[in-house]
Amino acid sequence: MKHAVLRNSRARRAAVLAACLVAITLFLPTQATAMDDLAPPASEQASPAAFTTGTRFFDDADLSGGVYFFRRYRPRYDTEQGRYGPNLNHASLQANLDFSSGFIGGHIGADFGIFGSHDPFNKAAVDHEMGFVPWNDPWHPDWSKRSTDDGASIYKAALKAKAGPLWGRAGLLQPQGPGVLGVNWSFMPGTYRGINVGAEFGGLSLAAVWADAYKAPWFRELNDFRKNDDESRSPWLWSAGLRYDTTNNFSVELAYGESKNHLRNGHLKTQYAMEAAGGTLSFGYHLYAMNDSSDSGRANDNFDGIASQHFLFARLEKAPWTWRLEATYTRAPMSSPEHQGQFAYRLTDKNGSSKGAYDVWWDARSDWNADNEKAVFASVTRTLDDILPLPGLYAGIGAAIGFDGRGYGIAEHFKEWAFTADFGYVKPDGPFKGAFVKFHVTEYRNGTHKPSWTYHNGFQSERDFKCMVGIPFSL
Repeated sequence: MKHAVLRNSRARRAAVLAACLVAITLFLPTQATAMDDLAPPASEQASPAAFTTGTRFFDDADLSGGVYFFRRYRPRYDTEQGRYGPNLNHASLQANLDFSSGFIGGHIGADFGIFGSHDPFNKAAVDHEMGFVPWNDPWHPDWSKRSTDDGASIYKAALKAKAGPLWGRAGLLQPQGPGVLGVNWSFMPGTYRGINVGAEFGGLSLAAVWADAYKAPWFRELNDFRKNDDESRSPWLWSAGLRYDTTNNFSVELAYGESKNHLRNGHLKTQYAMEAAGGTLSFGYHLYAMNDSSDSGRANDNFDGIASQHFLFARLEKAPWTWRLEATYTRAPMSSPEHQGQFAYRLTDKNGSSKGAYDVWWDARSDWNADNEKAVFASVTRTLDDILPLPGLYAGIGAAIGFDGRGYGIAEHFKEWAFTADFGYVKPDGPFKGAFVKFHVTEYRNGTHKPSWTYHNGFQSERDFKCMVGIPFSL
């Protein structure tokens, strides 16, 4: 029986790998043939008259979408069992259709988007981010469920308007412009219900958002905003920000926002780009900050004072290489077990209940955000166009280390590290332009022997494999 299970497991992995490799061959660049050489130039060929409706709402509209496949296997170390066991083990399919209208009279339009999700199989936890979880909100998970939900969800349904430098949207939307609000992502984005307005004056961008509900892409229904105690409702969030981009490649952004009677968030983001070493060097500094706007009970008191995260980054792009070096320092002060002891930049606490406009992304499993933690990440990526006859191939490796993190009442400081590897292909041209096949592997190690969640956001060691295939289209 054990050998049969092993053979079946190997067969499944081989099938997935074969499917991804077949997808790569489907996306190969089109080669010219003798028939192509004999065809007249496109400008000389007769083309059918374009169909028009007489209204810019439809005639200037875009219809786009995509079909996506995601395969993930992520075992996690169990300190009690002394071995790795499945944490995530699933294959997921998603597809979306997105309509963006033109503007009637140059001023009024609408956007609409819908996506669906299905798991061909799932043999571990159901709370992965590529399908619909089988409960209704982030605060009341039902861990007795053994399968994700199939179905569809509207993720965009908004009226939009513009007049000179001013623009606005209202409905189901993803925030645009500078501000503290962002969205969770799977292949599709999360969705707020609210109003988003802004203006553009040369290099100066202004934006504001007000919202009263949100859903991450793994929920089908919108949810109210709630505080940590799950019972107290925060009726709305708001955000405002400004960004200034100069003509000499310098940008600065300031933003602030609140959840009513709960949390306050703010950030400063700077970036400068210059020519260096025969390539382009970009570097900058971000400061993210959070505080309680109202304690309203110990369960809703996230921090003992202002929490912050400092982020320094540098990126050198010199074809065919891209080099990254980044570092963070986190403060999430605590003096009681109710305090978070971690820095999660969003205006409501539970994962999937809202999201912040946060730019740190290392794809190395951990959030690297424990109180007092210092973390460093480095990576190098290379395009392979000059080595292999397939433009669009790339490969990369990365490493991260975090140390000196603290947990409430725990003498041992938290330490962690990870190694990552990437290999992928993005089709640069042709009818399937933008189609991709990507592999990502992470070896993550928790440097303590304590069980998962002993530190508020610290899980035990993991091995993570991801395969992603996407075929976007536009009509």
